[in-house]
Amino acid sequence: MKLSEAYQELELPQGTSSEDAKKQYRKLVAKWHPDQNKDPSAEDKIKKINEAYNCIKDGKGNDRESNFGQGSWNPFHRQQVIQLEHIEVSLSINFKDAILGCKRDLKYSRQAKCVKCEGAGEMKLDNGCKRCQGKGQITHNNRGMIFVSTCPECQGRSNTQECTICSGEGTIKADVTINVSVPAGITNNATLRLQSMGNYAGSVMGLMDQYTDAFCHVAVAPEEGLSLSGKDVISTAQISLLEALKGCTKTTKTIFGQKEIVIPQMSKHKEEVIIPHHGVEGTGSQRVILEVSYPNDVSAILTALEN
Repeated sequence: MKLSEAYQELELPQGTSSEDAKKQYRKLVAKWHPDQNKDPSAEDKIKKINEAYNCIKDGKGNDRESNFGQGSWNPFHRQQVIQLEHIEVSLSINFKDAILGCKRDLKYSRQAKCVKCEGAGEMKLDNGCKRCQGKGQITHNNRGMIFVSTCPECQGRSNTQECTICSGEGTIKADVTINVSVPAGITNNATLRLQSMGNYAGSVMGLMDQYTDAFCHVAVAPEEGLSLSGKDVISTAQISLLEALKGCTKTTKTIFGQKEIVIPQMSKHKEEVIIPHHGVEGTGSQRVILEVSYPNDVSAILTALEN
């Protein structure tokens, strides 16, 4: 890619300072990243933006153009590109917490913004220009409005050194702990998207920090005898044919512990006894499915019914 094409791709005039080019690059990345922009062309656009920014920072293109004045210095000499990578984390909860919902502290490591260099990966030094006091830019105040332009004396020359804290990466590894709200009724292997809780991905116009997302994969431990169907908890109760005919009481397992249920007379196989408010968020129910055992010889049962 030619330098002229690179500037055009980033919507910048040639000779733009390194800091302004970096800000514009991050602004366009935030706008066109495929996770944020659903335009079918977003993926190709982000590749062109990266290529253009690297071309400008290298100070050279396919046509070997240069618009940085005389000398061999290059204000875009750094190869600082922050990778937009999401974070994958996991969380284990029990069956009851999955049914009722819960809050859990989640601790993990991520790449955070380096506070020393403000995510730039480098520290600005005085470039020796007396016109702009070594900053490479001149600030003008016109009727209360602030304008910043490239210094005409040094052409915005940038004099920097690599940040010693982050070794020029712009990010440092940091441990974070966040409180995650797990919704009621979540199922095993479900994934929660934790927006902007991933790695540092630059800032928009140098003002608003951008972070990728973290994806939390939830593992729900199975509970013997209980399962989930929609908003209802499902269990079974084994009863004999005589108990089904005469009716009885049984103790059954629930997410709140053991509970006694009443099985009506003349109950049939696969009929259900409903326990209200024992399902998802306390609004669903528990459905106890009756499993009636039929004996080969019913004579004893007939005698018991006669008595």
